[in-house]
Amino acid sequence: MRERLGIVVHYVRLVLVVMSMDSQCTPASTSQTYDYIVIGSGAGGIPIADRLSEAGHSVLLLEKGPPSSGRWNGTMKPAWLAGTNLTRFDVPGLFNQIWADPTGVACEDIDVMGGCVLGGGTAVNSALWWKPHPRDWDLNFPSGWKNSDMTKHTDTVWSRIPGTYIPSKDGKLYLQQGFDTVSKGLDAAGFKQLVPNDHPDEKNFTYGHSTFFIENAERQGPLATYLVTAAKREKFQLWTNTVARRLVRTGGHITGVELECNKGGSVGPGHSGTVNVTPGTGRVILSAGTFGSAKVLLRSGIGPTDQLNIVKSSATDGATMISSDQWINLPVGYNLNDHVGTDIQISHPDVVFYDFYGAWSNPIKADTDAYLKSRSGILAQVAPNLGPIAWQQIKGSDGGIRHIQWQSRVEGRNKNAMTITQYLGTGTVSRGRVVIQSNLNTRVSIPPYLRDQYDKEAVIQGIEFMKGALSKVNGLTWIAPTASQNITAFVNSIPATPGSRGSNHWIGSCTIGTDDGRTGGKAVVDLDTKVYGTDNLFVVDASIFPGITTGNPSAAIIIAAERAAERILALKSPTKL
Repeated sequence: MRERLGIVVHYVRLVLVVMSMDSQCTPASTSQTYDYIVIGSGAGGIPIADRLSEAGHSVLLLEKGPPSSGRWNGTMKPAWLAGTNLTRFDVPGLFNQIWADPTGVACEDIDVMGGCVLGGGTAVNSALWWKPHPRDWDLNFPSGWKNSDMTKHTDTVWSRIPGTYIPSKDGKLYLQQGFDTVSKGLDAAGFKQLVPNDHPDEKNFTYGHSTFFIENAERQGPLATYLVTAAKREKFQLWTNTVARRLVRTGGHITGVELECNKGGSVGPGHSGTVNVTPGTGRVILSAGTFGSAKVLLRSGIGPTDQLNIVKSSATDGATMISSDQWINLPVGYNLNDHVGTDIQISHPDVVFYDFYGAWSNPIKADTDAYLKSRSGILAQVAPNLGPIAWQQIKGSDGGIRHIQWQSRVEGRNKNAMTITQYLGTGTVSRGRVVIQSNLNTRVSIPPYLRDQYDKEAVIQGIEFMKGALSKVNGLTWIAPTASQNITAFVNSIPATPGSRGSNHWIGSCTIGTDDGRTGGKAVVDLDTKVYGTDNLFVVDASIFPGITTGNPSAAIIIAAERAAERILALKSPTKL
């Protein structure tokens, strides 16, 4: 607790901004300006806000949702955490509570699961923490963003967030029967066990324990590193429960951001009005995620004409939207991508299920005592008991190489079941689209799953291989697909929709590249992450990724934010367009 109390002293000034429980909207000051306004506090927004403030700039970080971690005065917690500075977002064993109770946590303006709280996805996901495979950069990204350009940033991120595959403070891994069962099949199939982040380039026929951004058996990540250092600086501010409605701009120059209190301030303090950037030199960074950043751009007159016309005709924005002669036609919302998720399920009598959902309201006292007293035990591990994680590469009949990550977890249709999700990632060709609706919510209009025959071929080939490997484990039975089911028929039976295939690793709606989207290209931002047609607007989050990563993307997004900060800080002051 000493470390936690020491940190509190440093951010007392910031906490005063976050913790006031007055439900009234606070008008933004018309005289206070900021060198940088960062919209969104996820894996992109928190790190870049820290780096920009570290360089001496005044930075305002906006988050549409409420605080999450107890470190930042979050309050959502079960009864057994009363009296502690911990919430559901801090305790690994409570991570999957978002699936049981998403109220006040999940974004309400998109049609898929997303975290609208301080920390974004890094506050609600499974905290899986992978060094990217070199091909994640080399295949997907343009010149200047290749693996050789990103290595130093990876080292920087890992120096701050090293991660661990043994979360419990007693050095033990609990209830590993599921890991051991699947490992027998992997070993027999020729997979090699390793410490994954010691060998990020070995992502083919390898497996290991799940690695998490956990420290002291609590969620760490950017909330406990980058945000802590940013909060110590006098020129940094954080406003939660504050929605960035749209950008205020003249042509390609952004002067400020229009704000609204989240739900009219009913969920806590927020800010309204317009907050301005420093005249002449100020900049705005969009880091609201693949759906959120696209939405702000569209409401600001930046995007495809068909989408801007929807905003123009909306009851909320129509009368006050920027005039059509100021619109910037860019392919915002296209190139949408996600890991293709396909679940297979097995059962084995050795597998032991733990009821993490029950740990919310009816926990086992010995387990809560172990966690609270010594940060050890099963609740120090991420629900629902993940591992092993395995990797495989499939060469398709089109000559392309597609990466697969297999993620095992102990849950399923019976108490001895394990679900193993196949994530099809780097190398996929299929893409989708996100659009805005007349109520200004966003939705996936074209799902990015298996639209290419060779992507589907890789899914089928991978499952056929894994089924053969695991069928060698004595006592193992198949739940899905069944032992006799044709794999192609099984894959075809699962709808290619977010509800059935989604992994919630959304990327791509504001793609980075040299092919300017105003003139027929696919890119929304240039190599400095600056939005084409603007001089002081940038996007730094998963939406700029041209293609999906091999594994869970949190680390890759933070690495990209480090790279973006370096490039943005090297730019000259904007020249009004």
